[in-house]
Amino acid sequence: MGTPPQFRFVTPGSARAAEAFRRINQQPSWVTKTAALVFLLVIGIPVLLLIVVATIAATVVFGILGLLNALSGLFKGGRTPEAKRKNVRVINRD
Repeated sequence: MGTPPQFRFVTPGSARAAEAFRRINQQPSWVTKTAALVFLLVIGIPVLLLIVVATIAATVVFGILGLLNALSGLFKGGRTPEAKRKNVRVINRD
């Protein structure tokens, strides 16, 4: 198709109009727009929905596990830190 001829305009409004016309002509065709829309409908939206569902499921699972961990800590009672250690030799440094 070639490059369109370049014009020098006296008024800046004409230059802006020419730039707008050039940008409009460089926009993708209806085939490209349709292909992009089909891609989004077939691939993009399902992937996005899977990511959202996985995020919600992970949040729920880790929330429940966190609550169970906190509740199990409440039932163990107030043991001292030394009583919690097993098979650990504590070196007292003065």
